[in-house]
Amino acid sequence: MPFFTPLDDNERRPGRIALGVEYDGSRYCGWQRLSHAPSVQETLEKALSKVASTPITVHCSGRTDSGVHAVRQVVHFDTSVGRSRKAWRMGGNVNLPPDIGIHWAVPVPDDFHARFSAIARRYRYMIINQPFRPVMERHNATWCREPLNVADMQAAAAHLVGELDFSAFRAAGCQSRSPRRHVHFIEVSRHGQLVMIDIQANAFLHHMVRNIAGTLMAIGRGEKPVEWIIELMRGGDRTRSSATAAATGLHFVDVIYPPRYELPREPLGPGLVAHLGEWTGERPLPDCPMVRSRLARAEAEGAEEARAAGKLSEKEAIRLASVAREAERLSREHEQAIPAAQNESSR
Repeated sequence: MPFFTPLDDNERRPGRIALGVEYDGSRYCGWQRLSHAPSVQETLEKALSKVASTPITVHCSGRTDSGVHAVRQVVHFDTSVGRSRKAWRMGGNVNLPPDIGIHWAVPVPDDFHARFSAIARRYRYMIINQPFRPVMERHNATWCREPLNVADMQAAAAHLVGELDFSAFRAAGCQSRSPRRHVHFIEVSRHGQLVMIDIQANAFLHHMVRNIAGTLMAIGRGEKPVEWIIELMRGGDRTRSSATAAATGLHFVDVIYPPRYELPREPLGPGLVAHLGEWTGERPLPDCPMVRSRLARAEAEGAEEARAAGKLSEKEAIRLASVAREAERLSREHEQAIPAAQNESSR
């Protein structure tokens, strides 16, 4: 869907709807609904429930912590009420506060899930690097008064790329079953007084990006050598790495899905780096078992829908389903091999 496509108010359909949501997390306890503090999820659900005239429950692509921002949070919900894309977007925005906005609304297949269908997620950590405190950027960037050596930060960050054990950057309260994550890329760049840490992975541990940012900033200030990050990764001890960087500078900027779902593309944020001109999903994904499995599964599900609608031969649908099963098998074998590899490397 082109960026400036006019919204059609005539097509009103129930079912599963996906939204692209932006928010300033400064005054929220995070994404997840809580009883004791305002959350993005609760605020969004109340706005959409007014549009639907019935309660709406949303599911997100990735939960953000208190004070963390998002410029492309993808959510989905199910509704029996027929509303147009225009109604969901404009009606939702009318009922939302100024610090939360809906970018787009599109119908999606029933097998789409904002969290479980995602292949990759991307964050950008923004640092204002100057000797005096920022004013205009105080709510969406972290301030570092000491000069940062971006070359050293990038050299250290290079050791984090790949499928690795990130226990050294995992919060104590992290509930993930495994500390392993596949970091697709991590780049540190300077744009005047702005320093940006740009990182994409299949998923992230609790506080993982902020803990990495705090460690890279310590290296950039010259407090630790580049090689320190190798020691941290080998040791797997969170208490040895730097303090968690402030939530203020963290932005959830992209989540990538199989092409079959045809979610709208849009410029990557935040606005501080809009001049870079990059759009969502432009980077190629790594060729790895998890990515191959997710893509093949999505293609097979789409083929089954097309076969049921008479748009695809049964033979082709069976072939694609076989490809998906093989990709799933390889992915499971890869996951089962990880503990053995970990035990071998620890000897």
